[in-house]
Amino acid sequence: MSAAAEVHQTQTGNSKTGMNQDTSMSDNSAALRQQSRLKLWLPTIAWLITLFVLSTSLFSAANTSRVIVPILRFLLPGAADPTIMILHGLIRKAAHFANYGVLFWILIRGPMAGRPYAALMLCICYAFFDEAHQILVPGRTPSLFDVAVDSSGALFSRFLNEATSGAS
Repeated sequence: MSAAAEVHQTQTGNSKTGMNQDTSMSDNSAALRQQSRLKLWLPTIAWLITLFVLSTSLFSAANTSRVIVPILRFLLPGAADPTIMILHGLIRKAAHFANYGVLFWILIRGPMAGRPYAALMLCICYAFFDEAHQILVPGRTPSLFDVAVDSSGALFSRFLNEATSGAS
């Protein structure tokens, strides 16, 4: 084959080398897109793992009281035992609320940007999964109330996101 014919085949993409280069370039760009998508999900995956660990018996009410109750007694030396226990429970529920608010925020700033309702639904589904997981964990009790608190935290984060994105 003449040099001119080889150049023509390469320019038109008819040569085996030209087609391999095109295929190789599309494979590389597909791999880069896939890596980029994975990088978007990494913070979410890390947070979901954190939430899963927080659902273990290590973070049961009995175990968290070993840390939280002494701090409350230090901060409120005159508080009665029922008051300390109520505050301990409120702190735990506030953690549920905040953790799912953070989950929504991570989702909406990353892999689910522009899809707030999908992000909210994922938060709610994970809240149900999290509570279902606690059925199998000694020292933990699943609660639909916790699902509601978790979902409320995600919803509040949704409202915050909407309010702050409209302000900028």
